[in-house]
Amino acid sequence: MNYLNALLDALIGFVKRNPILVLVIVLLAFTAPAVLRGLATLILYIILGFAILVVVLLLALRWRIYKVQQQVRDQFGKQQQQTNNQGFNPFTQQQQRSQSRPDEGEVTVHKTTATPEKRISKDVGDYVDFEETKE
Repeated sequence: MNYLNALLDALIGFVKRNPILVLVIVLLAFTAPAVLRGLATLILYIILGFAILVVVLLLALRWRIYKVQQQVRDQFGKQQQQTNNQGFNPFTQQQQRSQSRPDEGEVTVHKTTATPEKRISKDVGDYVDFEETKE
C-alpha cells in the first residue's frame, strides 16, 4: 500500500512540476492518439537504443580488461620462465656474478667531485662563549 502511495505522490509531483507537458500529453491522447503512440514508441526506441549502447560498451570494456589481463599473465609467465631457466644453469649464474662485481684483487677508483665550498664566508658572524646556569 505504501508503494502505491509513493507512486501516486511521485506522479502528482511530476504533474505539479510540468503542467504544460502534461496538458500537451493529455490533448494528444484525446485529439490524436496515433501521434501520441508514435511519440511513445519513439521515446521507447531511444531508451532501448541507449540501453543497448550501454550493454555493448560494458561488454567491450570487459573484453579489453580480459585482453590486458592475458597480456600481463603472458609477460609474467615469460619472465618466470626466464628466471627458472637462468636459475638452473650454473654458467649463467657465473656470468651474472662476474658482471655484477669485479674480479678478486682488482681495484676500481671512481673520481668524485671535490667537497663543495662553504656558502657563507668565515668572516661572517661572531663566536660567543656561553655558560649553563641552573635556576
